[in-house]
Amino acid sequence: MTQLLSFMSDIAREGAEPVLPPARELDLLLYAPCPVKLVMKDAVDSVSADMAARGLPPLAMHVPMGCTSIDPYDPLCCESDPDALPGVIASIGFGDFWKRGFVERFAGVFESVRPQTLSPLHEKAGMLDPDGARTIYGVTPYLFVVDLARLGDVPPPRTWAELLEPRYSGRITMCGDGDDMADAVLLSVYKDFGLEGITRLAESCRGFMHSSTMTKAAGAKNSEAGAIFIMPAFFACSTKQPDSVRVIWPEDGAAASPLYFLAKKSGKKRLGPLLHALTAGFAAIPSAAWFAPLALDAAHSPLPPEASLKWVGWDFIRANDINTLRDRLNNEFRTLHRAHMAKIQAEGTGGKAGACAS
Repeated sequence: MTQLLSFMSDIAREGAEPVLPPARELDLLLYAPCPVKLVMKDAVDSVSADMAARGLPPLAMHVPMGCTSIDPYDPLCCESDPDALPGVIASIGFGDFWKRGFVERFAGVFESVRPQTLSPLHEKAGMLDPDGARTIYGVTPYLFVVDLARLGDVPPPRTWAELLEPRYSGRITMCGDGDDMADAVLLSVYKDFGLEGITRLAESCRGFMHSSTMTKAAGAKNSEAGAIFIMPAFFACSTKQPDSVRVIWPEDGAAASPLYFLAKKSGKKRLGPLLHALTAGFAAIPSAAWFAPLALDAAHSPLPPEASLKWVGWDFIRANDINTLRDRLNNEFRTLHRAHMAKIQAEGTGGKAGACAS
């Protein structure tokens, strides 16, 4: 609960955006998960101040504030000139910097960083980029939070395959807010079960809910939200829940949405302290532990011993335009869900989605 309250106070600290320099003048463009955005900014601010104290130029950087703020650097993925890019681009999920065109245009421009300490979770899941371009410095793991009282005699799901079984139909609430979705969940389900899996999940879903709202809905007396919540580990594990609520780390792994950065080869030496802050420094942030840092060893991780990550894999990423596929699955999932809910309402058989419906 302390970490969640800290997250809410961090949102209050986020103020108006200043006038921004061109991207080519930035050492760092940092998009970070909302729960750790401010502490990450504090960490890189400290690096910049230390560089200035040693007589070096301070870092030129931009960290967009607000969970849904308008992004003035949104067209950056359309650039063709490497000199027009920041020294380091750090982002989340499978967004624009995974577009096939971007990856192909800038092949050979970026070089990954491998910290001295490597998380066994990352190594086991195969998250180290074999092409040596992208550093996955952490992940948002999506897992199950289950209200056992609402499930009744039905046992909770242990794997993603079990989650798709008919007995959980109408009992699942999906992490989603506006146009945002848990991209790693849809991509993992699609990889393992194809469009049939996407259809089954869409038709089992009661509706969508922001992760911070899910923490209040699980275990609440109002049962409109369903019994099973798919949400990030940070929100699942950083709040105390009623005894009837159980956090389940899927046996086949929590769907892993990447936190990553792209660092230009040409600036790696000068920006070494910054890259250290994004790897070992990130692992040292207590609240970041729920984002499975690359540089956090098992002995210092609060994650349960059974924790593992479900990564879609580099072969799958290379075989697909992963950003385009993500958007297609997002639209397909929402379309299927709306059609299913409309059918239920037309048949008059119940299944009302309530306040959590999109």
